[in-house]
Amino acid sequence: MRDAERIQRQHRDIWKCALGILMCVALFGVIAWAQKSDNENQKGVTLADLGVTEAQQTEIKALWELKRQKQIQAVADLKTLNRLVRDSLAEDAEIQETLDEFRMKRKEMQEGIDRIEAELIQALPPRAQLHLTVLGVLENGIPRKMSKSQTSKKTDENSTSSLEQQRE
Repeated sequence: MRDAERIQRQHRDIWKCALGILMCVALFGVIAWAQKSDNENQKGVTLADLGVTEAQQTEIKALWELKRQKQIQAVADLKTLNRLVRDSLAEDAEIQETLDEFRMKRKEMQEGIDRIEAELIQALPPRAQLHLTVLGVLENGIPRKMSKSQTSKKTDENSTSSLEQQRE
């Protein structure tokens, strides 16, 4: 009698173990399938697929680099302006001159970007324009995010200045 119960218990334990293994295999199979389908969806569309020529691709890269340089220049200029904010001995004439220079640089850089964007919009196919606008290469109305390396500071004073930088 005891042998029969023991054998029956062993069979139940074997079935439980087998069921657990099958469930793990099924779970890992679903996870692997999901990752594989994610990888296939992430291949994306290239500029060449959108009908963009090599010359246009060069212009797009130049526009992106110009926007990047504008952002770097803005951060550098804001550091100068922050120094003036902390300098209680700065004269109004010096402050006004610095502000005028800052605004002039910003305006010139933005006019260059607008000119290049207008040329690209005239030359690019509509689908390419759509993709580049969504990606932020062409103006989409959403300000570009600044990377942490440019804005993260060690002190609280600098943290507030980085918030001011992001507003600009």
